[in-house]
Amino acid sequence: MRRFFKTLSTPTAKNTLIFYVASFTQNIFRYFFHLVLLRLLAPAEYGEFLSYLSLIYILSIPMGTVATVVTKFVADFKAKNNLDAINLFFYYLLKTLSPITVTLGFFLLLFANPLAVIFKAHPVAFIVLGFSSFVSLFQTVITSYITAFQKFIFVSVVGFVSIFLTIGLSIIFIRTGFGATGAVLGQLIANLLGTLIIFWKIKPFIYPKIAGKPVRSFSLGGFTGFSFLYSLGTLSLISTDILVVRAFSDAHLSGLYSALSILGRMILFGLTPLITLTLPIATHRHTVSGSANSVFFKLGGLLLTLGFLGAGVFTLFPTLIVQALSGSAYLAVSPYLSVFAFSMVFFALSQFILSFLMATGHPEANFLLLGATLIQPLVVYLNRSSFSGIIWSNFAIHLLLVFLLVGSFFRHQTHQVK
Repeated sequence: MRRFFKTLSTPTAKNTLIFYVASFTQNIFRYFFHLVLLRLLAPAEYGEFLSYLSLIYILSIPMGTVATVVTKFVADFKAKNNLDAINLFFYYLLKTLSPITVTLGFFLLLFANPLAVIFKAHPVAFIVLGFSSFVSLFQTVITSYITAFQKFIFVSVVGFVSIFLTIGLSIIFIRTGFGATGAVLGQLIANLLGTLIIFWKIKPFIYPKIAGKPVRSFSLGGFTGFSFLYSLGTLSLISTDILVVRAFSDAHLSGLYSALSILGRMILFGLTPLITLTLPIATHRHTVSGSANSVFFKLGGLLLTLGFLGAGVFTLFPTLIVQALSGSAYLAVSPYLSVFAFSMVFFALSQFILSFLMATGHPEANFLLLGATLIQPLVVYLNRSSFSGIIWSNFAIHLLLVFLLVGSFFRHQTHQVK
């Protein structure tokens, strides 16, 4: 017991605890944002909004790759106190990756009308998304820098500011007649303001560029490819099902499934802070000491405990939770809330294990994630006429992925012992 409290008294443990509590609270407010939308929008309109959000996730796959790479490498530079690399890496990223964001932006602007037809939405929302993608690289890079620096308290404060702005602006835009598009616009403006605040914090490290030194090339190796697979899988597995249901089912059913998804993601929202902590902390620990197993078992144990507690509550009181959080219009999803909640626990555990394996030099486990990513849309499409079939097939995919990743972790541990 004394050792336990001694562990909690270290600066890293204190900052980690503060970050988790703050992030968990932020996720409550993010969830509250969705609850506000459920009350302000009809099921079909809410399905439209979550389709926007899911499309953002899909289009953010390249930026998700960038986030993982930046966090990994900057955390490594910071552990080695290599300030020159921290500075020059920023300009290397902007020079190398800017064409990606420009291409995505023009894609959305060019295909705004066809996308609106496919997803039964308004083309203005896709135009807004197109313009937002032009600044997404800058936003992703500086956010990843501050995460790699482990400035968790500062990140928490900025997060609260961004969330409150998102809620307030979205309500204003919806009330003035923008509908689901107003929620997209509110998120965009709030995120831009949060990005400017973070930039001001890391500005001394990246601006100006170190004089007399060219923007050198950095050998990112195969890690970038595996980071892409990680981003592709984690973003697709919570987006593709929404988009397939939206495209191949009626608008009302899409709204019900979207509501169930966001209710189940309450579990994921609560566990995401632990997943966020894994890559920078495990990378730093592995670089300094050569082993990060203590990080795996401590954070993993906490994630499992919190996840099963949350899913257990959802299992015991599904109707009460649906009624209280989303309203009577969505009561039809109550029988499936428990299944979706446990799916999110398994999904969070998969993300955690993959983040740890990537931090410790075993990113090839992402091929397992790729397999699940390719299977999911096919399974959802085949079960498109069965609401319960979609939900149970998703559950099976997430459960199988966890078993395979746990096996991968212990296999690597066995090889290290030998």
